[in-house]
Amino acid sequence: MKPKIMIISSGGGHLREAMIALECFNKENLLFVCNSLPHLQNLDNINLVFIKNPHTNVLSYFRNLLQSISIYNKYRPEIILTTGSGIAISMFILGKMMGSKTIYIESGSRINYPSKTGRLLYRFSNHFIIQSALLKPYFPKAILITGL
Repeated sequence: MKPKIMIISSGGGHLREAMIALECFNKENLLFVCNSLPHLQNLDNINLVFIKNPHTNVLSYFRNLLQSISIYNKYRPEIILTTGSGIAISMFILGKMMGSKTIYIESGSRINYPSKTGRLLYRFSNHFIIQSALLKPYFPKAILITGL
């Protein structure tokens, strides 16, 4: 069974926020796409695929794009969700272009000012969720949800 929801995030706090937001979902319907970090190597209770962190050098952005194309074509998710970080940019835009629904959750640590990734992916989002009312001027069509 192919996962219906692809979650893309870096392997730290962004991943934790995504896991909290989706804890009521059947794990078989979820595929997490993260950069490879030592603490993620032994997670056997979730579907997990690794992707190159693009922030290491310029060529890494190209490698991230190629991996994004390969992973997307293999799984063809109905929904792509991200909690931010640059690791998600290629996959999120690709998913939007290919017809997946896209959901962006701005990090709960963003209270006063939006993230760079959020500002970029806002225009590619079917649903954009913020956790602070102070971000509404930056994202007028965003959905405000507190307590994620």
